[in-house]
Amino acid sequence: MQIIVVSDSHGRIEPMVKIRELYPTADAYLHCGDSETSIEYLDGYASVQGNNDMYYDFPEQRIIQIEDCKILLIHGHQYFLGNRVSELAKRAKRLGCEVVCFGHTHTYQTTVVDNVLIVNPGSVYHNRDGSLPSYAIITKSNGKFTVERKEVPNASKGSAAKRWF
Repeated sequence: MQIIVVSDSHGRIEPMVKIRELYPTADAYLHCGDSETSIEYLDGYASVQGNNDMYYDFPEQRIIQIEDCKILLIHGHQYFLGNRVSELAKRAKRLGCEVVCFGHTHTYQTTVVDNVLIVNPGSVYHNRDGSLPSYAIITKSNGKFTVERKEVPNASKGSAAKRWF
């Protein structure tokens, strides 16, 4: 099972198109919110409402079932920085999910809390920690997860790929 996770594209479509082209057979494409674009430009990415998506009608959260895996997809702005990860893990447990994908911070992060895999892919637009724009690939094989951080193709620090409105 291979899942592509992006977040915080803020109107930029080009990086998501390039990523889809790189992984045409992935099992799912997830967008953790702040796409700032309508669904027709998301090219098959399941998405949720980010704090900057006020003009678009996405759900606050989604539960995505892929094979035997349940994933909580949420932007993450609903929780304060200090306890965000632990609260997301609690929410996932309540919902029967073993993975949480969230965004909002524009910083790549992966950890496990109470047996819940927590993944923030960073931003495909601009990471706040100074690293290049990024996304994540979650793979599940033989019951074990691996998460890989990838840099957006042809990205540069402070890059502003094509923006769509």
